[in-house]
Amino acid sequence: MVPIPIGQVEWWGWGLAGIFCLIPIVWFIIAILLCVWVYRDAESRGMSGGLWLIIVIITGILGLIIYLIVRKDKQGPAAATAATPVTRVCTSCGRAVSPGVKFCPHCGKEIPE
Repeated sequence: MVPIPIGQVEWWGWGLAGIFCLIPIVWFIIAILLCVWVYRDAESRGMSGGLWLIIVIITGILGLIIYLIVRKDKQGPAAATAATPVTRVCTSCGRAVSPGVKFCPHCGKEIPE
């Protein structure tokens, strides 16, 4: 047996064992972060975040893949502004006019509210 001086460690043996101990810890942290992301993303899309959280916890990566396939599109502020008309139509000449005008710039007729 070869004596190892104090303060020196055989890195190959301890390092490999340390890596194998860290792998489950890192995997667990990644799983928690994915669950938090799925919950927040589902809630922001108007879906049940709690239900998807339970599905991902039980099924793991398969549940995450299913969630990514079936999730809804985000309802952002663009969807709310798309419902408001950008222009109006003159009842006299039929041309598009801005929403704030009282008289048509093309024919001069009054535009009813």
